[in-house]
Amino acid sequence: MNNIDLEEPNIEKFNKQEVESVGVLNSISPFRIFLAAIIGLGVVIYMFVQDFNAQEFGKIDFSQHVFFWIGMAFFFMCFRHFCYMVRLRIITDGFFSWKKSFELVMMWEFSSAVTPTSVGGAAVAMFAIAQEKLAAGKTAMIVLYTVIVDTFSFLSALLIFFLIFGPIMIQPQSDTLVHLLTNSEWGIAFVTAYTIMLLYGGAFFYGVIINATKLENLLLWFCKLPFLRRFREKAIKITDDMDLASHELRAQKWPFHLGTYLCTMLAWASRFMVLNCLIIGFVAFSPNPEIQAHYNNFMDGQLNLSAFGEQVFIYARQQAMYVIMAVMPSPGGAGVAEYAFQTFHFDYIPTKATGIAAAGTLMVIMATLWRGFTYYIYLFIGAIVVPNWINKIIKRNRAEAKMKFKNSDNISV
Repeated sequence: MNNIDLEEPNIEKFNKQEVESVGVLNSISPFRIFLAAIIGLGVVIYMFVQDFNAQEFGKIDFSQHVFFWIGMAFFFMCFRHFCYMVRLRIITDGFFSWKKSFELVMMWEFSSAVTPTSVGGAAVAMFAIAQEKLAAGKTAMIVLYTVIVDTFSFLSALLIFFLIFGPIMIQPQSDTLVHLLTNSEWGIAFVTAYTIMLLYGGAFFYGVIINATKLENLLLWFCKLPFLRRFREKAIKITDDMDLASHELRAQKWPFHLGTYLCTMLAWASRFMVLNCLIIGFVAFSPNPEIQAHYNNFMDGQLNLSAFGEQVFIYARQQAMYVIMAVMPSPGGAGVAEYAFQTFHFDYIPTKATGIAAAGTLMVIMATLWRGFTYYIYLFIGAIVVPNWINKIIKRNRAEAKMKFKNSDNISV
């Protein structure tokens, strides 16, 4: 038996794994972590310099009520992660333990935090799940199906909220759609971002649920264009993954889809409820009559909403902001999200411009807590956990490859 015949396929496979591992590791490299942190924190520091006042900070009442709702914000942050863990266990039919589910969800969230929001952490998630010895079709189905469910559950909810509240849900002081599109950069950004998300969500849906082969033919036709030729291999790879995922999904029953959808909706709700809790704690029931009056003048006076309706509106406004953040080129929307916070919520969270005592400082504190719970905590924990996990995977792959080479030598003649 020829040694080369046994070893060469293993070497090629090993080299391919190494290239993929290095590519994933580079996508969440220390530089990217540093870049994401420095952009976001730079904007936060700028906000503190501009609006924070130590004397005003002393006027903010950090009562038991406030700390309770900060605690509730933390709870929703944790519950969101738990919902994604449950969803992962449903999709894999309990293949992953709770501990492994926690690690994989953390991997996904962390990679989303250090890559542009429009790119997200799907590539890293695909790599991470593939290391757990699942079948290729199962791996593709887990990642691609969650992308589809995330996209359409989010966009459909947003459409319903728009039909209820109208353009003012997207941008303060926008009473009509014409005003939104002609007098607001954010309005144009929203429509553009929503359209982009709808198109790529539709492409994934068509490829995974309907016909991956036709989608591949269409993508390859586009890749004949000179400036798109370099994407040909990626187009083939992703449509192959879609075809594998499609075969896996055909075997699933309705409880699988229902459970996945419910976990997804609860996870999205928990994400946005973080800010709702902070607004209830700091603004909606503030002992400062001017702050509470600013909130009531908009919610009761302009919108005439019930207490429950107020929270639904705040939730809807956050969804509108998130759509715009989703197409921003900065890692995890860092910098843009911190800046946009004031722009999107000034009609019910008073700013420094209102002249209300402590308003500017309050806005900074709330923005910092909000991003801390929804972004920086994943950046911090992931920076510790994820690189170590990937290094272990690389070492394991090397050890397995060496073992195969050794076994090949032992049986060669």
